[in-house]
Amino acid sequence: MIKLLALLTLMLSSANTSCDKERSLPETPPSRFERYTTDLTMYSDILGETIHYSIYLPADYTTATDKRYGVVYLLHGFGDNWGAWNDQWLHITTLIDSKEAAGEITPMIYVMPQGFNSYYVNRYDGSFNYMDMFTEELVPYIDRTYRTRADRSSRAVAGYSMGGFGAMILPSKHAELFSVSIPLSMSFRTDEQYMAEPQSGWDGQWGSIFGGVGLAGEGRLTEYYKEYCPFYFFNEQSAASFADLHYYFDCGDDEEQLLIANDRLHRQLRELGIAHEYRVRNGAHTSDYWHDAMREGLDYIECCFNGGTWPDGQNIATDPSYAGVELSETVGGAEVVAYPSAGYDKSKSNSVVYLLHDGLTKDDLHRMMNLWNVAVNTKPFIVVCIPSAQAGSDFATLAQAIDAKYAIAEDADRHFGAGLGSGAGLLYRYAAGEEARLAALYLFDGEVDVEATAPCSGTYYYIDTTDGGEHYVEAGELYERCKADGVPYDYRVRNGQSGADAAMGGFQASKSNLMDRIRN
Repeated sequence: MIKLLALLTLMLSSANTSCDKERSLPETPPSRFERYTTDLTMYSDILGETIHYSIYLPADYTTATDKRYGVVYLLHGFGDNWGAWNDQWLHITTLIDSKEAAGEITPMIYVMPQGFNSYYVNRYDGSFNYMDMFTEELVPYIDRTYRTRADRSSRAVAGYSMGGFGAMILPSKHAELFSVSIPLSMSFRTDEQYMAEPQSGWDGQWGSIFGGVGLAGEGRLTEYYKEYCPFYFFNEQSAASFADLHYYFDCGDDEEQLLIANDRLHRQLRELGIAHEYRVRNGAHTSDYWHDAMREGLDYIECCFNGGTWPDGQNIATDPSYAGVELSETVGGAEVVAYPSAGYDKSKSNSVVYLLHDGLTKDDLHRMMNLWNVAVNTKPFIVVCIPSAQAGSDFATLAQAIDAKYAIAEDADRHFGAGLGSGAGLLYRYAAGEEARLAALYLFDGEVDVEATAPCSGTYYYIDTTDGGEHYVEAGELYERCKADGVPYDYRVRNGQSGADAAMGGFQASKSNLMDRIRN
């Protein structure tokens, strides 16, 4: 018995020693979690080849294991690949991180698939059915492989250039899968532009997809092309079917051709009553432009995924009190209110900004002067505000009286106009007259008639409107006419409706442009 107890004691001692040795060994470190992974693959039976993709996962993906996430598909442009959204130019993960850290967006899964040069649709002859692959294989694969919220209300598609076309077409044709569309600088054309494309460009980029290789003129406008062209599938008969899709598209005013098509589509959607957000900002077909566009684009996705209501306008908080000089006077038979800058000196040659408006209140005018920093600006200028109804039909005579009253220099580059609504229309007509002297004209939701009066080649035009503004058609037509005639311009479309509050956003956005043009 004693020998047996000794043996058991020895065995237990050996076991404890063994356990102690095992516990003293360092734990095997867990594999490192990478949020961004590229060169992942999925085999497509539909295409008969491997599809590459990159993915950016939420920071808490491996710790919050019971959590599911919305999915944003990011589509690249023509000639790019699945790594383009996070290459040395776009840096989408940096933007996502900063917005998450600021609490502006919640974590989501971002999928960046290989798009080839497919325009994200099936080829007309069935030889490369990319859209079928995307909707029937890729989306289900992502839902099986990652912890997604597998429903349309939690899926968005964003893209730039060719990817912008994909971001428009995939949700529009497959609303059962996607609820949010974010096309940036969407690559598509009007019929007239497609018919005018050089043959090599048409054949290589569009004809091989939509049919019509080797054809010219109207022959390029095949029935298959029309099936996937937004100008055709958005129509009176189909409008109601897009009611539960959320569209946000954005295009730079320095685009060579794309803004004409994007802007006309905005006008068409307005006429059809199809809800959407539309922006035109300063910029061209560049990665910097798309990166900046996604700042608001990500906010829009966040709002839609959470069932929120997107604000219909900007909140420009400005003080209606005014600390500068205000002159209420009768000039040339019109009741005007003038605001001289801090640098204004009646003994010197000054610049003038004629501001014609439709019923702005004193508080509105004060807010605008504060936005333009008139009271503290050291440049020698004065803003003369005139209600449109007071300006009369002969603004040239009134302008001469104002110049004499406030010691305005004679040279044309000392004269500027800023108009709202019908006031913008009056100044627009004045700028085309023989007696006009306007270096620049700032039009805010302007009621202009481009067919009756062409823009003046010697005047710079700053065209500002809102995507819900009353005079959106006129703004787009003026932009196109300036571009066609080689007249210098900038074109902006902001969020909002017509009215004083919307105009304040335009005043704020235009401040640096206007002040840079006013000379010391």
